[in-house]
Amino acid sequence: MFGVDLPDNAAEAREAVSHFLSEMSSVAARTYPAWSRMLNDGLAEHSLSYDERRGLLEVHPIDDYYFAGVVALDAARIRGLYSPAEAAELLGEIGEQVDAAAGRQDRVVSDLVFLMLGRIELNTGITQMKTPYDKVVKTILQHIGINKIESTRSLMRDKGFRHLLGEPLAVGVPQWWRAFQSKFTLYWAEPEEMDEEETEMALHNLAMSTASPDRLKRRTVRRKAASFLHG
Repeated sequence: MFGVDLPDNAAEAREAVSHFLSEMSSVAARTYPAWSRMLNDGLAEHSLSYDERRGLLEVHPIDDYYFAGVVALDAARIRGLYSPAEAAELLGEIGEQVDAAAGRQDRVVSDLVFLMLGRIELNTGITQMKTPYDKVVKTILQHIGINKIESTRSLMRDKGFRHLLGEPLAVGVPQWWRAFQSKFTLYWAEPEEMDEEETEMALHNLAMSTASPDRLKRRTVRRKAASFLHG
């Protein structure tokens, strides 16, 4: 809601996203250990050299990939719950906050979230609930590089293995946004007004640099949100 008259159940969008990511972080922390054991058990059945195993499990931040999957699974529902404008704002806000929520300084998690959102929408459609978690699992496995090693390539085609990896996601990730939408009305806080000195400083900073890193990141995630919604 982009108005000034707020109902009693109004909730500010930025804070809602912050609470969402905090909850998804808890979900990921709770379900990742079992998921990680299943991944390791699956890999243990295939002959891997030391370098291959290290390249799969130690080089990649797999727990961050998993967190991205948890976020993407429920974030994919936003499109069906809110107007296009509201959905774009929420997804953009998720893109801006999710890397910090994962404790990262780069855009590894946000990039992966939007990649997963696109694949869920393109291949399954969250509204039909046709195993969107399988798209998340396949994306994680591809990012790890399981499809690039001869001895583990078959795991990408193993539906039983993917189903096992998808179960913690299918069962453990709550429909947070659906529950939130049924109780609260979103609003977006008006930008804070700056005094004369702050305005002067902002104009100076703008003149010195056409786009700050924060502004570039904001533009990037907003473009990705728009791409998911309109692609």
